[in-house]
Amino acid sequence: MNKVANYIFEHQLLPKNGKVLVAISGGADSVALLHILHSLGYNCIAAHCNFHLRGNESLRDQQFVTLLCSQLNIPLFCIDFQTADYAKQKRISIEMAARELRYQWFEQLRLQHQCHAIAVAHHKNDQAETILLNLKRGTGIRGLEGMKPKNNFIIRPLLCLNKQEIYSYLTLQHLNHVEDSTNSDTQFQRNNIRQQISQYSTAQIDNICTTASLMQDYEKIINQYITQNFSIQKTDSEHKIYIPHILQSIAPKTILYELLKDYSFTDIKSIYHSLSDQSGKHFLSPTHILYKDRDYLIIVPKNSCEDSGKSIKVSVIRNTGSDMIFPPSNSSTAFFDETITKKTLTLRHWKKGDYFCPIGMHGNKKLLSDFFTDMHLSQPQKQKVMLLCADQDIAWVIGYRIDDRYKVTPHTQNIAQITIQ
Repeated sequence: MNKVANYIFEHQLLPKNGKVLVAISGGADSVALLHILHSLGYNCIAAHCNFHLRGNESLRDQQFVTLLCSQLNIPLFCIDFQTADYAKQKRISIEMAARELRYQWFEQLRLQHQCHAIAVAHHKNDQAETILLNLKRGTGIRGLEGMKPKNNFIIRPLLCLNKQEIYSYLTLQHLNHVEDSTNSDTQFQRNNIRQQISQYSTAQIDNICTTASLMQDYEKIINQYITQNFSIQKTDSEHKIYIPHILQSIAPKTILYELLKDYSFTDIKSIYHSLSDQSGKHFLSPTHILYKDRDYLIIVPKNSCEDSGKSIKVSVIRNTGSDMIFPPSNSSTAFFDETITKKTLTLRHWKKGDYFCPIGMHGNKKLLSDFFTDMHLSQPQKQKVMLLCADQDIAWVIGYRIDDRYKVTPHTQNIAQITIQ
């Protein structure tokens, strides 16, 4: 109990006598967690999930937890999840489905009951398992950090204890617990590693956990170095990374990984190799698009590149003479000779090979790609450009330039005002 109390104080996990939501399954670890926090004077409420994955065993666990919380006079909240259905619907594993369901519900309870934190029962052996599992999958410093004492509102007060200490505590306190039969099922990779960890000495497990703690500090050092030496230029519409700055660094690939880690890109190797290529390449993550554009990597949210519904509004204005005044064109409205209305008007994005005759060039053709280069448009800006087409002609690069063939001239009888809505 002293170890846990000191650990909570050292990592500022909870305020004194704070209110905490404790996740309890009925297993040894969560029973010890609930009892220790309760004994230390924290205001505990308990939360139990029935995932309906183990038949009668799931019901047994809930009954055990209900009795335990009644004996300790701790409020208990239980919920039933149809985990298999959720996993099928989301196309994710059962393990991931159970994780999503429980943490979403825990957060709802935390807010509802104004708890300072959500306590889960991970301990040193779990930490060692996590690190070895990450090593087998392939990892960097972040994977070697394992689990942190605090991650937003999730706290892990038992990371200072090993499994044997937890069992000893339960014995001394005469506390019962239930065993999950799936913990011995070796078809789960984590259970294989758990059996391996059980052969390790206490000192070996401590050494792994000490490494995790060191890696957490190393990450702070790296983050500070990145922040001080590399910047991401951010606007509301896009984020930009200056490529020469990365290539001049001591470890460009790792720097690139650190800069992109919050955007969910996984193929860092391909992005790195594109840094010396010509502009135009792009890469996708679940949330963002990254463009290689001259000396910059430009990152935009995926939803910013989605088309919103647009329509064309046409109004005809009679030309009353050379002194007629009408507003200048802007990003949504432009003025044309009325002959444009005799053609089919459509909207589309540009594609390679498109050309038009920019106003002022007296009918000379220009590729849109060259026009964009002259306008110094970035790749994301190019992707957003919309065209107003009159039959097969590009009559207006919307927001930039109209076509010379459709401009208003002294011979124009009526003026077509076109607005993109």
